[in-house]
Amino acid sequence: MANLMEMAKNGLERVREEAPGYLKYLLFRGACYLVGAVPADVSHAVAMWVGELTYLLSRQKREVVYENMRRVRPEGGPEEWRRLARGCFREYARYWVDFLRCYHLTFPEIFYELVVPHGVEWFTRCLSQGRGAVLALPHYGSWDMIGGWVGHQFPFWAVAERLRPRAMYEFHTELRRRMGIRIIPLGENTVEKVVEVLLRNEMVALLSDRVIAGAGVEVEFFGEKVLMPVGPALLAVKLGTPVIPCQIILEDGKYHGYVGPPLDIEVTGDTRRDVQVNTQKLARVFEDFIRRDPTQWHMFQPIFGKRGPASGGER
Repeated sequence: MANLMEMAKNGLERVREEAPGYLKYLLFRGACYLVGAVPADVSHAVAMWVGELTYLLSRQKREVVYENMRRVRPEGGPEEWRRLARGCFREYARYWVDFLRCYHLTFPEIFYELVVPHGVEWFTRCLSQGRGAVLALPHYGSWDMIGGWVGHQFPFWAVAERLRPRAMYEFHTELRRRMGIRIIPLGENTVEKVVEVLLRNEMVALLSDRVIAGAGVEVEFFGEKVLMPVGPALLAVKLGTPVIPCQIILEDGKYHGYVGPPLDIEVTGDTRRDVQVNTQKLARVFEDFIRRDPTQWHMFQPIFGKRGPASGGER
């Protein structure tokens, strides 16, 4: 009897823990259906409204994004930082709408109507070396859009977090698979699988402006010390794999994917030093990317420390 009571208690606790995730999953599936049922202009208008509402209600994330904007535009002031922070929430909502739209689009629709690639000759040049290629991206624009284009042209993989519940992860993975993106789940064997892909002379996309798991290295980013993932630089140093910075930015209603040139990788034999120096180079490229339109930088987790009294809580 005691065992049954304990099992029932554990079951109820698991339901309480996973219920919010399943609710979010059901909302995603419902949103995906609606996005496919209404014109794009309507879904984008709704996204702007949802982004505005989220900005108003999410004080903690609003302060995080405000702090980010202070670093990106140090010459600005509180009014501009609040305006940019509000824009970040709106653009992030639009990102999710366009991500869900991909469920209903064919590859020709994505390629001819939504994506404009630039510099893709770097893919061919780098793959000609026979060591694969790492596509290093910040959380910016819509990497899924350009990833769908790349995945139909080249052997292409991306590392992604394991979402909970499992149904949510499977939904995201299936959607990306339909777009042409094969997923390597973030976990214990991620590094080994990435190395296998590169040794087959294929490409891997790594979101590289925030440490999600594993080791980080300290670099200067918008004037402050932050941690960034070691993955791109370490793979370049150890395998000789080219690292290609990529930016996907929404301009005039289309996603423009800017590719390369690859980083000029320094290798001296001092691995710790080489990883730091080359990651710093990547951070400088990301700074230039983000400055083009800070509102498309989807960074809602704190990577900077607070600097002086903030006014991000004001609306």
